[in-house]
Amino acid sequence: MTTRRRAIDDNEMWQAVQTCDPAYDGEFFYAVQTTRIFCRPSCKSKCPRRNNVEYFKSSAEAEAAGYRPCKRCRPDLPQYDPDRDLAEASKVVFDNYFTDRQELNQQLKELGVTRKQMSLVFKRYYDMKPAEYLIQVRIADAKQALQAGASVFDAAANSGYTNYSSFYAHFRKLSGMPPAKYRQLFAQNISRAVMDTPIGPLRILASQDAILCLEPANYLEKKVGQAIEQVPADRIIPNDPSGDLVKACMRELKEYFAGQRQRFDLPLSPEGTSFQQKVWQQLQQIPYGETRSYQQLAEMTGDKNASRAIGLANNCNPILILIPCHRVIGADGSLTGYAAGLAAKKLLLDLEKGGTKK
Repeated sequence: MTTRRRAIDDNEMWQAVQTCDPAYDGEFFYAVQTTRIFCRPSCKSKCPRRNNVEYFKSSAEAEAAGYRPCKRCRPDLPQYDPDRDLAEASKVVFDNYFTDRQELNQQLKELGVTRKQMSLVFKRYYDMKPAEYLIQVRIADAKQALQAGASVFDAAANSGYTNYSSFYAHFRKLSGMPPAKYRQLFAQNISRAVMDTPIGPLRILASQDAILCLEPANYLEKKVGQAIEQVPADRIIPNDPSGDLVKACMRELKEYFAGQRQRFDLPLSPEGTSFQQKVWQQLQQIPYGETRSYQQLAEMTGDKNASRAIGLANNCNPILILIPCHRVIGADGSLTGYAAGLAAKKLLLDLEKGGTKK
C-alpha cells in the first residue's frame, strides 16, 4: 500500500526551507532556478530568494525538470545525513593524523566546514568534544608504546605531544597513574612479583638493568586510585636479566628480614627529578641501624634550609628498604609518615637496632 503524503502549501514549504527543517525531508524537494540545483528542505546551503524557488514531490521530478542534485545534502540518495558523514570523517582524521599536528589541521580544513561547526556536529554524534577524543586517541597510542617498552619521553613525543606536562596530566587523568608507573606495571620487558614480608606484601619491579620499584602491593589502590585487580599478574620473565634481578631482590630481602643482611647488592634505578635523585642518594648513605632527622638529611644534601622539600622527596621514594627512607625520623625522635605505614617503619627500625626480628 502506498503511503499518501499530506498536502503542504507553499507558505509551509518556504518556512521549512528558511529554517532548514529536517522534519520535512522526504515530504518535498525544492529547486533554485538560478543555480539549476535542487535540495532537501534541511540543506544548510545559503537560503535562496523565494521567487527563485520551485517545489517538487520527488527527486525524480526535479531531475526530470532539468535540475541537478545538491552535492551538500545529496537529495538523490535515499538516505543521507551530512552531519553524520562530517562526524565520521572528522573522527577518521583524528584517528589517522593524531601524531602530526600540522597535517591534522590541514586535513580538518579539507573537510570544508568551520572548526566550530565540526566541533558541534562531533559532540552531537559522539557525546564528547573533538579535543577530548583526540586526547583519548593519543593516550591510547602512548599506552601501547609503553607496553612495548618505549620510554615515557618517546611515548609522549610519538603520540603527538609537544608539551610533557600536558601529556603527564592527560595520562594520569585517563589511566589513574603516572606514565612511568604504567610502564613499570604493563611493559612486556619488565619483570614483576609480589613478595610476602613481615611488613606486608611488597611489589618488586625490575628492568634488565636495575630494580625500578619496591612498594606496598596495594600502593595503587591506596595512593593513586587505580583498582588493584587492574594491575597485571606477576610475571618473572624466564632466562632474562629482569627476572634474575627480581629473584635476587627477593632473596636479599629474606636475608634482611632474617637479620642476616645489612647492605644490598642490587643495581637501583628510581625514576624521579634530579633533586629527588640527590635526596635518594643521600638516604643510601645512612648506615644500617642509625637514623637521621629531616634537618640532618637537608644538611647532608648541602641545603640546610630545604628540610621541607627533603621531606617531600623522602616520601616519594619508589624503592623502599633498599633506599632506606625509613631511617629518617622527626627531630624529636618521633616516627613520621611511611608508605607501608608507621607500624612497618617501627618494625624495620627495631629490626636494624637488633630488636624484634620477625
